[in-house]
Amino acid sequence: MATRQELLSAREDLHVHIHAAEDWQESYKASPNTFVQLLRLEAALESAAGEYLLGLATRSLGYVDWSRLPDPIKADAGPVVNNDDPAWKEEQVILTAAVLSTITELITTGAEAGEYVYKIPAGYTSLDEAIMEAARNHVGGLVKGVTETTRKLIRESVATSIAMGEDLSASKARLMKIMNNPVRAEMIAATESVNAYQTGLYHYAKTTGAKKKTWDGLRGACNLCFPLIGKTIGIDELFDVGNGTKALFPAIHIRDRCGVIYIY
Repeated sequence: MATRQELLSAREDLHVHIHAAEDWQESYKASPNTFVQLLRLEAALESAAGEYLLGLATRSLGYVDWSRLPDPIKADAGPVVNNDDPAWKEEQVILTAAVLSTITELITTGAEAGEYVYKIPAGYTSLDEAIMEAARNHVGGLVKGVTETTRKLIRESVATSIAMGEDLSASKARLMKIMNNPVRAEMIAATESVNAYQTGLYHYAKTTGAKKKTWDGLRGACNLCFPLIGKTIGIDELFDVGNGTKALFPAIHIRDRCGVIYIY
């Protein structure tokens, strides 16, 4: 019988073949080597996120004082541990350890793709100080967002169990199912892999003298991305997204495959 690691490896190989056939903005495919590397790292990030959520499903049971049900569910009160509880710091440490290496490689891959596309040597590696700093900053934002979502999901799960009058066993089963969600792992990987790749590409363009950037999207781009296609702004300016947010580069939504063309 295959081990769990062997099954995850086989799943990652399948991921690469499936996602290679998706619509990507052409700059991602300009370098076949870095495109395949992007897909493999996206698959690895999905596995890492999935394994983290699997462990979180069990740990999350300890973040609820089940003896207090059915107390009201509030942001920092009720049976769910509050936002300042040391448990969340520990969750951030666990998630950081799970994804930092892959995020670092994704940022490096974006920088290497820049070298291929723009033909200006820079010699970046995953051991470059600027790459490692960018990875730490990226992961810091990622784990903060994931942890905030986790707290919200736990509160919502417990509130739903209370509203439905579920017993303790059913309440715990509901929470574990919500935490161990492969769709959430896929969403994290699809979005953060592009973000990290584009972080590396931006870093490369910035340090090699690019002055402007143009949003380049797919023909069938969504309502958020379509108005940005062809828009050219300064390299450090933010694209004004239609939903009121601003972004330095893609991804601006889950599974965003748009790209940026840098102008020297």
